[in-house]
Amino acid sequence: MALERRLFAPLAALALLAAAPPPSPAPAPAMLTVICGRTPLYVFLSGTDRPMRARTPDATQGQRFAKVSGPRTTLESFQFYETDVAVVEPGYPANAHYWINSVCAIPST
Repeated sequence: MALERRLFAPLAALALLAAAPPPSPAPAPAMLTVICGRTPLYVFLSGTDRPMRARTPDATQGQRFAKVSGPRTTLESFQFYETDVAVVEPGYPANAHYWINSVCAIPST
């Protein structure tokens, strides 16, 4: 009887693994494609709805970024998308990302 239990337990576990469906792949992140020749990246200071131009080189036509969030609309009705590029300028939170104007970026999935 003990021998049967030792043989049955691994076989039962193997059968359960074989019957389990494969994990589904994670959905691809939405992407942003720059359509303007050159466009600046922006940062939002905490507590404000006005973006500030970042002190980084401009994004250029054809560049692609993963879209984190957006569009975010300012008080002046301009819209911006948050990119996956982390802000490297001093004085910003560690989790801050650069933003790009929606006029120059097309979202896609």
